[in-house]
Amino acid sequence: MTVISTRLPQEMRPYLLRSGDGERYVFGRQVASVMASSQSTGGVFEMVVLSGSKGEEFPLHRHAGSYESVIVLEGKLEFLLNGTYHLLTAGDYVHIPPGTPHAYRMAGHRTRLASYTVPGSISRVYSILGIPYAPVEHPVKPVGAITGELLEQASAAADIEFLAGPMQWGSSAMIEGGAIPAEVAPYVLESGEGDRLLTADQLHSILASQKNTDGGYIFVSSIGPKGDPIVEHYHEHHTETFFCTKGEMTMWASGEEIRLQPGDFLHVPAGTLHSYRLDADYTQVVGLLVSGLFEPFFRTLGDPYEDHIFPSEPGPLRMDRVLSIIHELDLKVVAKSPLDRK
Repeated sequence: MTVISTRLPQEMRPYLLRSGDGERYVFGRQVASVMASSQSTGGVFEMVVLSGSKGEEFPLHRHAGSYESVIVLEGKLEFLLNGTYHLLTAGDYVHIPPGTPHAYRMAGHRTRLASYTVPGSISRVYSILGIPYAPVEHPVKPVGAITGELLEQASAAADIEFLAGPMQWGSSAMIEGGAIPAEVAPYVLESGEGDRLLTADQLHSILASQKNTDGGYIFVSSIGPKGDPIVEHYHEHHTETFFCTKGEMTMWASGEEIRLQPGDFLHVPAGTLHSYRLDADYTQVVGLLVSGLFEPFFRTLGDPYEDHIFPSEPGPLRMDRVLSIIHELDLKVVAKSPLDRK
C-alpha cells in the first residue's frame, strides 16, 4: 500500500492537496498555486490554480507543444483566444491547442481559474515571473512586476512564447452554449455544455475528447447527488485526477479513505487502487485523464443526455455493456465497493 502524500511531491506518486495548498507564487495581485508539477506527475501533466483581483492580466502567449485546458472556478474572466474575446464565468471551459495565441484579464474582484497543461512543461513560468508567497489569498497591493527580462527567462525555461500586441479588454462577449468540434481546434464551452452522458444518477460532460487532443487526454466534468461508491479499480496505463469544485465526496485511494471538499485535489497515477462516492445533494468534480484511452468507458457506460441536471430518478447503470468490452478498456475491477474491504 502506498501512503498518500499531503504535500506536492518531487516524484510521481499518489498525493492529496487541500484547497489553498501547493507551491504558491505571487506576481502583481495574482497568486499561482502549483497543484501538480512535472516532477509530481512524471512529466505527464501540470495543474495550477490562479487567483487574483479585478484588472489583473496574463500577457498574450502560446505554447509550441503543450495543450492547455482552463476551467473558471469563481468570478469573471475575460479571455482572448485566437483573436476572439470571450467573457467567462464559473464553470466555463477553454480549450487551447498548441500554437494558439491566448491571454486573460480578471474581470471580477475575486477571480479563480484552474489551468491544466499536457504534457507538464509550463509551471516553472510562475516561479520565474513571481516570488514565493505564504498567504493563500492575493495581496491588497501589487507585489513585484512582470518585466521584459522575466518574460525572456520564462520563455527560455518552459514551453511558452510571449507575443506582442495591444489588448482590447472590455470588448468581450458572454459565452453561450458551445459544442466540441470534431478536430483539434480552440473552443470555449458554457458551463454545463459538452458531450453529456448519464450513468445512473451521475451526469458526465466530456469537455475535451481524444479528437480534440490528438488522443493525448480527455477532460471530464461530473455532477451528481448523494450516492453509493463506484467499483474499486485501477488503471495500468493512464493517470486520473479528481478536483472537487462543489459539494463533497469521499475518495478511497491506496487503501486510504479521504474526504474531498471544494478546492481539494487528488492525483491518482497508473496502478493506484481507487474509488469514490458523492456525499452532497449536488457535487461536482472535474478530472483530467491522461492519456485519452479511457474515453470509450464513458461513452459505453453512459447514454447521451439532453438535459443539464441529473434526473431525480436514476437511469440504468449499464455495466453489462462495459463488461462486454472490458478487455478493450484499461480497467481492472478489484471489488464491487471499497466498503466491502472493511
